[in-house]
Amino acid sequence: MLERYYQELIGFFTRALRCRDNASDVVQESYARVLGLELRAGLLAEPRALLYRVGKNLIIDEARRKRAEQAMLDTLAVVSPAIAPGADRVVSARQEAERLLARLAVMPRKRREVFLMVRVYGHTHAETAQHLDLSIAAVEKHVVRAVLDCAAWQEGADRASP
Repeated sequence: MLERYYQELIGFFTRALRCRDNASDVVQESYARVLGLELRAGLLAEPRALLYRVGKNLIIDEARRKRAEQAMLDTLAVVSPAIAPGADRVVSARQEAERLLARLAVMPRKRREVFLMVRVYGHTHAETAQHLDLSIAAVEKHVVRAVLDCAAWQEGADRASP
């Protein structure tokens, strides 16, 4: 039943993404999710609309993931300018990001939350303070301490490497 929408979806997402291969991936994943839902919930009232919505959500999620990844790479460049990601350094920067995530995992919870909201997700200090029920001054202190933690960790990693 859902097969009749395939070409329509491919056309729509090809225009939206300007890449038939990416559109094909989005449509395939949309079908997989909608069919999984149909198996669990039974017959769907509006499968066509659901396929479009799922596909659009997949595109949005991927854009958010790329934005968050770029913000993390930008943060790494601030913490350690020597690893500023160029086209030839992306793999190295991703490995560095994994090490940074390990460092973030051992930070106090509030400090980590503040750092991620401000430096990775781009929230303002005021937004972060309101969301976490902190003062703006406390947010600023947490950000500074987190950056200092990361810088100290990076200095230790630089000394440990040959």
